[in-house]
Amino acid sequence: MEAISQKQLSQANNILHTIVEATEYFYQLVKQEESNQAIFIFSSIVEGVQSVSKTFENDEFLRDDKRKLENYLLQVAQLLEANKFIKITEVLQFSFLPLLKRMLSYMEEIDGQNKAEKVYTIGVFSPQANPVKFLPQPRLQALIKESQQQNARLLFFTETDVDLENNEIEADTYVNGSWERITAPFPDVINNIGTIKPSHIERELRRKIPFTSYHVGNKFSLPKRMVKYRKYADLLVPFRLCQKESDIFGFLQENNKVVFKSLLSNRGENIFFVTKKGNRYILMEHKKERILNQDVFSKWLQEHILRKKGSFIIQRYIHTRTKNDEPYHIRSHVQKNGQGDWIITHIYPRVGNRKSNLSNVATEGRVEDFHTFLLHEYGELGEKYAHDILQLSLEVASHLDKLYNFALDELGLDFAIDENGRYWMHEANNGPQTAYHEEKRAVNTIAYAKYLAENGIFRSDRILQQRFNSSIANISNASTNGKPTIGMLVGKHVRDALTKEFAKLAEQKEFYFYVFSPKDVDEYERVIRGYVLEDGEWIAKIIEYPDIVFDRLKMRNSKQMQWLYEELSEKASFTNNWNDLTERSELYNHLADREYMLPFQQVKRTRDIFRMLEAHHQVVLKPEVGTLYDEHVIKELEHGKYLLIHGKRKTVYSQLPLTNKLKELLEERSYVVQVDPRITAFENRDDLVSIHVHLMNKEMKNWDFISGYVKTKSFEAGSNATVHRRDMLEYLTETYDGQEVKLLESELMAIAENAATTLKNTYQESMSEVAISLSMNDLRNIYVLDVNPSGPSYIYNPTILAKQLLSYISELFTGRG
Repeated sequence: MEAISQKQLSQANNILHTIVEATEYFYQLVKQEESNQAIFIFSSIVEGVQSVSKTFENDEFLRDDKRKLENYLLQVAQLLEANKFIKITEVLQFSFLPLLKRMLSYMEEIDGQNKAEKVYTIGVFSPQANPVKFLPQPRLQALIKESQQQNARLLFFTETDVDLENNEIEADTYVNGSWERITAPFPDVINNIGTIKPSHIERELRRKIPFTSYHVGNKFSLPKRMVKYRKYADLLVPFRLCQKESDIFGFLQENNKVVFKSLLSNRGENIFFVTKKGNRYILMEHKKERILNQDVFSKWLQEHILRKKGSFIIQRYIHTRTKNDEPYHIRSHVQKNGQGDWIITHIYPRVGNRKSNLSNVATEGRVEDFHTFLLHEYGELGEKYAHDILQLSLEVASHLDKLYNFALDELGLDFAIDENGRYWMHEANNGPQTAYHEEKRAVNTIAYAKYLAENGIFRSDRILQQRFNSSIANISNASTNGKPTIGMLVGKHVRDALTKEFAKLAEQKEFYFYVFSPKDVDEYERVIRGYVLEDGEWIAKIIEYPDIVFDRLKMRNSKQMQWLYEELSEKASFTNNWNDLTERSELYNHLADREYMLPFQQVKRTRDIFRMLEAHHQVVLKPEVGTLYDEHVIKELEHGKYLLIHGKRKTVYSQLPLTNKLKELLEERSYVVQVDPRITAFENRDDLVSIHVHLMNKEMKNWDFISGYVKTKSFEAGSNATVHRRDMLEYLTETYDGQEVKLLESELMAIAENAATTLKNTYQESMSEVAISLSMNDLRNIYVLDVNPSGPSYIYNPTILAKQLLSYISELFTGRG
C-alpha cells in the first residue's frame, strides 16, 4: 500500500463512505421504482467510483475489486435501461453493496488513523470583499474563538488578494489579540461566503483547494428542485415564480390569500401579503394595510413585483398562528459537523407581532424555546410535533444534499404547523441568518472545514450544472497533429449546413475543427467534448480549449454564460467580442444624424406607437434586445383598421384590440418603434422586402464583404406568408437595368459600410462584424432598417459564408501568431 499517499488514501476512504451511503439510498429508490431520481443518484455513484479508480489501481487487492465494481455498474446501467428493478435490487443487495463494504473495511484498516496533529489553515473568502469588512462582529469573533479552540488558523481574503502564479494570498489574520496583514501559501480549505457565479479566480482556487460549500439556489430554485424529484414535495407551500401579471392573477384565483417574497430578501424585507376580495385587494406590508382596486393593484404589481421579472415568488398563505394570534414559524438550522454528518445546530420558533403577518425577529418578533413553545401551543401533541420536526429537519437536509451532489454544508429550514396539524415548509435556503447562535454555528463551520482538509475532499457542483465530466467519459482524446484548432460554439443545434461546410473547408485549410456547446465544457479539467466530422459522422472527442472560437451562441453578456467566456478567453481568440445585450436604441442613436436612418424612438407606452403611426402610417416594433424574428410590422388601413404582421401571419385589428395586444407585448419586454417603408401592395398582396449585408473587420481595417441577400415576405390575400431569399446581386440584376444595378449596389454597400464604420469608431475592438438590414422605397431611396454587431441570425449561403469566414479566421490566426 506504500504507493498510495496518505492524502489519496484519506480521500478515497471518504469517497467510499459517500458511495456506500448513495448506494443504500439508490437501493431504496429502485425498490420503490422511482426511476427518474434513481438514475440521477446512479450517476453520482458512477462518478464516485470513477474518481477513486486510480487509487485502487495502486493496490493489488483493490485492483481486482475495482474491476468487479465496474462490471456491476455496467450491469446495473443495462438493467436500468430495461426497467428491471427487481434484478437491480438483487445485484445491489448480494453483490455490489457487500463488495463496497468489504473494500471500505480494508481501507479503514490500513488508513493511518493516528494522523499527526496539524494546525490547518482555513481561508475565509468572498469574491466581493474581504469578509473582515462585512461579517457581523459576533460571527467574526465566534469564528476566531472557535478556530483557536480547534487548533486552526483563519485567513481572511478576497479575489484581489490572490496570487495564482505563486499559489499565495495576502490575508488578514488575528494573532495575539490584534489583526495582522500577511502573505501566506494557499490555505488547506476555503470557507466561501457570498458566492453565486464563481469568477475565473474562484474557479482556479476550486481546482486546487477544497471549498466548504456551493451556492445552490434561492427561495425558488431550491424548492423547485424538491418538486422535480417529488420526495418531501408535499411539505412545500404552493408557489409560483412571478413573471407575468396574468400568472399572478391566475394564482390569486386559486388562492385568495397569498404572500409575495423577493428571492433575495432576508430579515422580513420585501415581503407582501395580499388578500383578494372580489375586485378589491387588501395589501399588507409589515403592519401597514391598504385596500386597492383592480387598476391600482395592477400598477402596484408592475412597480414592485414585476419591475424585474422573476425576482419574486407568489406563495399561498398558510395560517400558522399561536393561541394569542401571533404569526410564527420554526427555524431549523442544520449543518455538517466534523465527521461530515448532518446535525441540528439550533432550532427555535420565531414569533411575530400579532398586528403583522411576519414571524421575523427583525420586525418586532421574538424567539422562544422549541420544546416549551410546542408544549404550550399544542399540549400533548407538542411532543409528537417536536419529534417529527426534528426528524424532518435531518431527513430534508440529507435529501437536498443528495440532490445537490453532497455539496451542501448548512441549511436554514422554516417549518410550520397549520390548524389541521399538517406540517409545511415555507423555505429552504443555504445562507441562514444566525444572530442568536453564532457560537454554535462556528463550532460546526470550523469542524467541517477541518474535516474536508484532513480528508482532502473536493466537493463538486457538476451535477448541479449538468455539464460534461471528462473524468467519467468513455470517449477518446482528439489528435490534432499540431494543427491550429477552431471551435464553433453553438446552442442546441450542432449539425446544420454551415457546420458541415465549415468542417469540410477547415480540413482543406489544415485546421482542426470541432463543434461544442456550453454543456460540453469541463472547466475543472479544461477540456471540451467536441464533435468532429469523420467519414460523414459527428464523433465526440475530448479536446483542449480551441485557439479560435467562432461564436454562434452569442451570449457573452449573459450572467449564466459569463464563466464560459472567461474560461475560453484564457487561451482562445474570438472572431467577435461584441456585447450582445446592447439595446437597439443605443445603436440607433449613434446613427440618428445620418440621412439613411429612419425615425425611431423608445416605446414607453402604446401612445408612442400610435403617434408614429399617425405621422408615418407604417411602423415596425422591434425588441430592444434580440433578433428581428420577433418584430411586429403595423400598417394603418382605412376606417380605423390596422394590419399587424408578425412572423408569417398577418391580422387586421381595430384600435382597441390592437391597443390591448400592444400592452401585452410591452408587459413582456422593451421595444423600439421605427418608421417602416417596406410594406408595398403588389398584385393583390402585401410584400415586405429587405436587403441583408454581412460585413467583417480586422484590426480597424476596411470592411470585408461576407455575404448579401434579399428577403421577400409575400402575403397573398387571406393566407400565411411565403418567404423567398435570393442573392443580392442576382435580385438587383433581375429587378433593375444594368446601369442602375451598379449604382444601387454601390450605394447599398456604401451605406452599409458607413453605418458599420460609424459604430466601429464608437465601439472599437469589441465590434468586428455586423449584419446590416436595409430597405428601399419606390423612389430608390435606401434606408438602414437594423444593425446587428452580433452577426447574422440567418445563414443565407452556408458554402460562401464558411469560405469567407475561414479566410477571415486564417488571417486572424496569422495575426494572432
